[in-house]
Amino acid sequence: MAMNEKAWFNEAYVSVQGLSGTEYQLTTKTTAISQTGGNFDLEGIDTFGGKISKLTTRDDFEISFEGIPTSHADYDWAWAGQTAATAFGASGVTITTSTTTKYRVTFLWTNQTSMTSAALQAITNSNEAYRKSYADLYCTGVETNMDAGDVLKSTLTFKGTEEDSNGVKNWLISAKDTTSGTLSALNAYTSSTSKF
Repeated sequence: MAMNEKAWFNEAYVSVQGLSGTEYQLTTKTTAISQTGGNFDLEGIDTFGGKISKLTTRDDFEISFEGIPTSHADYDWAWAGQTAATAFGASGVTITTSTTTKYRVTFLWTNQTSMTSAALQAITNSNEAYRKSYADLYCTGVETNMDAGDVLKSTLTFKGTEEDSNGVKNWLISAKDTTSGTLSALNAYTSSTSKF
């Protein structure tokens, strides 16, 4: 696969969707993203006929990104659980409950213009794209910090397993160049059996 464009490599589209919830775009609020985990190890086992390789299970994923909230409720909802009262951009809300919600986090790099969704928009055959999506994640932390003379920033951390209890992968990575047709939009995240 040949990727020709370079200018779009420094920009990313970011979306977060709670299970059966609304997908929210964090592109214009995100300043840094990080993904770790998903790796496996290998152990050599001695036998009388030589060594054999034993693969371990993959590490859990950890997804984190730093953002600049434009509303006091922009990120706190993720820790408390996504509800209509604690969605992005909500004003005048008080978070008093905490629920455990599964999330899907999607990152998209593309040279296609007029993008409105990292997950729910197709990439046409004349454009390039690289998309990484992780499902069944839990928001395990929301940390805020601010330096004097700077802006308030929040760091969201999501964690999840590489696969679910049925052996279904919790991640999807896809890419296309200008010669490989259309990259389809992901399905809405409505159940743990239909993640992508």
